[in-house]
Parts: sequence; C-alpha cells; structure tokens
Amino acid sequence: MTADALGGNEITSVFIVSLGNPPPHHQSRHSAGHILLKALQSHLEFPAFKKSKQFANGLISAGQAADNVDIALWQCPGSMNDSGASVAKAYRQFASSSSQGISDDQWPTLVVLYDEMELTPGLLKVSPGSSSAKGHNGLKSVHQSLNSAGLMGRLTSKNGKFLKVGFGIGRPHGGTRRKEDVANFVLGQLPESELEQLQGCAEELMDMLEEAITT
Repeated sequence: MTADALGGNEITSVFIVSLGNPPPHHQSRHSAGHILLKALQSHLEFPAFKKSKQFANGLISAGQAADNVDIALWQCPGSMNDSGASVAKAYRQFASSSSQGISDDQWPTLVVLYDEMELTPGLLKVSPGSSSAKGHNGLKSVHQSLNSAGLMGRLTSKNGKFLKVGFGIGRPHGGTRRKEDVANFVLGQLPESELEQLQGCAEELMDMLEEAITT
C-alpha cells in the first residue's frame, strides 16, 4: 500500500477489525480473521497488540503504512455471534480520534476480516461490507449493530468505505450443511497447510485493500 496510490497528501484512515472466538478457539477456522490480523501486524511491523478499554476492550495496534495512511488493527474481544456492538463502538471511537475525524466529507474506511465457508480454502476475497452475510452470524451481528448505531448509511455512501475480507475455509466433508457438522467444522483447528497460507498472505491482502479503497 503506497502513499501515492491512496490519495497524494490527503490523510487516509483505515480501521481493520477481525472477527473470531476467544480461547480455546483462537486457532480454529472460525478465528481465521484473528490470525490474519496478527499476520498484518507482523507484516506492517506495528507495535504489539494491547487491550484497550477505550476500544471496547479489544486488542489494538496502530501505525502508519505510509506518510498519509493511518491504520489501526483491532481484534474483537467477544464471541463471533455477538461481535457487532463491540465493532460499532470501536469503529466510532477510531473515527472520532483519527486524523480524518468524523465529518460529512469523509469517514474512515472500515474493513472486517472473517472466515468464509463459501470460498475455496486458502483464498482471499474482498467484497462490499454491506453485501449479504450468507448466513455468517458474525457479519449479521456487525450489520445489525452498524444499522442500529446509524453508521451503515455513512459507510456505504460516497463519503465512506465498508469492506469485508473473507478467508476461504471451505465446507465440511461432503459439503454438508447440517448445523452440528458445520459448528464442529468451524470450531476445529485450521489444517497446518491452511494456517501457514493464512499467516503468509498479509502482503497480498494489503495489495487487495489498496485497490479496493482507491476505486
């Protein structure tokens, strides 16, 4: 992600959040977003994550990707299905404290990292954040909370950006959609090959975000 590509001398603020579950499921398929966020922190050489009461008790690390690009990485502290309220609170705090600030002219970009069953394992996909959650309870919670907080309209207007990044985990063997099978699958550990791939795709993700944010 380069300064020139993101708008010359204008400040670009980006809040990247991850959805997942706390221990003992922090290395599960359902916590792929958290793993990817930590890979970004390492790739960008940002400070270690710290718990922040101000940011809804989530873990946060912040820095600059370029002279005019401020980025905060934030890990949602709660369970996947109840992520929304914390995401909305933390995003509003970031928006109000960022150099961009909250104004009618521009709102900081919100990016949500999550696991995507409808994608081939190992693939990344960037989509509009307001597009269908496709049954993903974490995204449903985020949508509901952003709407309730009056943030969704701002983020999806011409003056804001809301993106989601899915990391493909595929479906259980045979493509079953039985609730019990799906729950066991997403809470299972990521295979070593997929974990290594996830940890190594931070640069690819930054390139994808640069393209999405500037178009």
